[in-house]
Amino acid sequence: MLLGLEYTIWVVLAAYMVVMLALGWWSRRRASSQSGYLMGDRSFGTPMMVMHAFGAGTNPGDAAGVISGSVQTGASGVWVSWLWMFGTPFYWLIAPLVRRMRCLTLADYFEERFGRGASALYILVASAGMVICLSSVLLATTSTVQGMMGKSTVPNAEAWFLGILFVSTLTFMVYCYWGGIVAAIRTDFIQGLMMIVLSFLAVPAALNLPSVGGLRGMQATLAAASEVQGNDLLSMFDPNRFDIWVVLLLCVQAPLSAMALPHLITVCGAGKSEWEGRMGFAGGNMLKRICTIGWAILGLAWLAHLFQQGVTVDGQVADAAFGDSIRALLPPVLQGLMLACIMAASMSSGNAFQVTVAGLFSENLYRRYLNPAASDRSALMVTKVTGVMYVLISLVMAIVLRSVVDAIMAYFTILALVGISTAMGLLWRRMNQWGMYGATVLASAVYLFTRYGGLEVPAAVAIGAPLAAGIFGGIVGSLLTRAPDPEVVDRFFTKIYTPIGQEDRLGQTLDEAVPAQERWMTWGGLFIVKPSRESWVGFAAYLGLCVACVLVMLALLRW
Repeated sequence: MLLGLEYTIWVVLAAYMVVMLALGWWSRRRASSQSGYLMGDRSFGTPMMVMHAFGAGTNPGDAAGVISGSVQTGASGVWVSWLWMFGTPFYWLIAPLVRRMRCLTLADYFEERFGRGASALYILVASAGMVICLSSVLLATTSTVQGMMGKSTVPNAEAWFLGILFVSTLTFMVYCYWGGIVAAIRTDFIQGLMMIVLSFLAVPAALNLPSVGGLRGMQATLAAASEVQGNDLLSMFDPNRFDIWVVLLLCVQAPLSAMALPHLITVCGAGKSEWEGRMGFAGGNMLKRICTIGWAILGLAWLAHLFQQGVTVDGQVADAAFGDSIRALLPPVLQGLMLACIMAASMSSGNAFQVTVAGLFSENLYRRYLNPAASDRSALMVTKVTGVMYVLISLVMAIVLRSVVDAIMAYFTILALVGISTAMGLLWRRMNQWGMYGATVLASAVYLFTRYGGLEVPAAVAIGAPLAAGIFGGIVGSLLTRAPDPEVVDRFFTKIYTPIGQEDRLGQTLDEAVPAQERWMTWGGLFIVKPSRESWVGFAAYLGLCVACVLVMLALLRW
């Protein structure tokens, strides 16, 4: 034993950290230029892109949140992570458009489409939001690992908290400094595989507990408890949190949310071609939907175990469920693997944030305003240093703001409201800079009012009202102000509808690039082209996978 933990756990953790650092050091050569550091020279294949999207979009709060939600409210807890389930098919359609932007950062898109003021607003909102986001990810990781180690009630809990926080943060900060997005994607591949293991590792042990009695025993226990409590613990819909209207609105919000995140550019654009971007963005997020089934079943099995042991389930018990179940179910070696998986989930999100937020500063502020004549080497150094500063600021905020995780995560969600402008800029030619301002400001104001205005509003209203306000603000702001330059708009739309590899067509007019017979909807300035066979087949396939996940979950609950 060392500091209360088995030696084998320390060996597994140490080996994991060494491997991650080694991958970062190995990636230095491919990240020796600004383009290589930010985009890996767009050279990654499908497996790497899938794991990059999966890793960047998954953090410890997902698994812990689903398990906690399942212990607290039953099967409806699955929607803690499945919030964006039916947005996944739209990722298949979004990815090629983002790739065809041919941008290094998402702020490049805002400048090209709306102007410098819109780009500056995006950078301001995105940078603040991503600092808070990484802080909450680091905090969730540390709290989860601390709970799994059983250190939350001992006198030196504070030392454990800071120790875990510093070690996990320092590791990904260093390897990302060395290798940029190349190191991030390479480590995401390993970390993604580890997170898949995390998702299903403890499920068999939980179901095999004598107090649980397998899948049918779990169902019987939860059905009996449902009759006593008066709420169906085996139902996937909870009228207080996730009713059908909330789920439907989340389906609308999901693609809009995704289109505001700074790392969207790397997730969709760092691959060799559009195919890699599509498979990465949609496939990586589909993996997360599948893994969520494992998290939910583990939470439900642990809930059945608690009922059989006569434990009164409250919020504190639910929050501790992940750590308590892992300590009870797994031997030391697998506990060490699980701890490494939790840290992997944090690092895979943190490394993507570090590179993309730093790119916003170096490409769109430093090179644009502070030093337009900067060499590639100078810009690369600014990117690296800014990335380190971003992580350190997030680390400080994680320490200071540890008691308001929910508020931090709620504030970060405001970042997703910028996605309304991203989508409107891709679909509506009349959308302009003032429309972007109106959509962002109005959506954010309504979002804050519905959550912190002192009124109790239904969950569906809290989700739908900011979306409606943002669309309204974008339309009114655009129509009441000067239309954007038609030449600029046409050039942008020509670019995003010119496939990668056909750059010789970029000089065409919009009518040549997208003839009238290829346009699907142009009413009122809309510009939506007819989907290709690859687009609609892929969309249908991922929609089918989403439905299949729901059916599998229903079968596990009722079979």
